[in-house]
Amino acid sequence: MKLVVIYGAPGVGKLTTALALGNLTGFRVFHNHLSFNLVRAIFDFPSPPFLDLMQTIRLATFEAAARERLPGLVFTFVYANPGDDAFVRRMTETVERHGGEVLFARLTCDAASHERRVMAGERQGLGKITSVDWLRSALGRWNLTSAIAWRETLEVDNSTLDAEAVARRIADHFALPVGGTPAGAPS
Repeated sequence: MKLVVIYGAPGVGKLTTALALGNLTGFRVFHNHLSFNLVRAIFDFPSPPFLDLMQTIRLATFEAAARERLPGLVFTFVYANPGDDAFVRRMTETVERHGGEVLFARLTCDAASHERRVMAGERQGLGKITSVDWLRSALGRWNLTSAIAWRETLEVDNSTLDAEAVARRIADHFALPVGGTPAGAPS
């Protein structure tokens, strides 16, 4: 299995890009808020039980997908440096233990684009950061803009690119298959 990890600060376009990549490749999309919102319904973020349960759900999902030899999976998350390093290592070990490969793509954009995207209507109701003040607070509290320095990462500034162009760049860079059944489509 190829696990394509799209990461970056909140609001840079990870989910939109992941969905475009899923449609391009046929890979399923396991986005950040599938697990985040589930666990937040039970525990407060960022309490220890919240973080532990979210990590358990994510790692169990990667384990099952890799064990079942899915051709690919696209995962999005916000990388907090250095707090998420242990999770990234465990995620990578889990997939590689089953003969899979983990591929990293980091999205960035300029400040004006970032602030405009955070307020976009499609973010409403998804439990995402939806205000510039909230974004600035999160960026001030945690280091959410760093690359995973110890992993090879494709860096894409998507300030002037649409999601389909970014997805194509990711697919080309990692030589991913294209033309599969759109992610989530009935078989």
